[in-house]
Amino acid sequence: MAGTGKRDIMDALLKGSSAEAPGDLKLLDRLIHKNRGKDEENRTREKGAPSRPDQRRQKARKKKTTHYLSKERYEDLGDAQSKINRFMQRHLKSRVSRSRIVDQALKMILKDFEEKGEKSPLLQEIIKDVSKE
Repeated sequence: MAGTGKRDIMDALLKGSSAEAPGDLKLLDRLIHKNRGKDEENRTREKGAPSRPDQRRQKARKKKTTHYLSKERYEDLGDAQSKINRFMQRHLKSRVSRSRIVDQALKMILKDFEEKGEKSPLLQEIIKDVSKE
């Protein structure tokens, strides 16, 4: 960097040049801490904090969970997503996620269970499935 008129601070620090080090350390410290507030804000966003109010409301209404599906159900879910997308307008297709399908299906099944109780297909299938084991 001799030709540009700029000092190589890191080179001086690594070589142990004590004549330039104290001033250069202060300069390096200022550069490092110059954007400290912005870095913390970016880290907060990276951790999943929504940046827009509508995203905050949406996050508040959802809870992330993990459930295991049989390979067959997982494939059925992918097939259903493809078939549903065929009926959707182009600009809405990206909003049809597997999570959305599962959420809507559970909503319908649980409503049916609440209404029919012991006679609900959900309970009948679970009893049948558990009895096989």
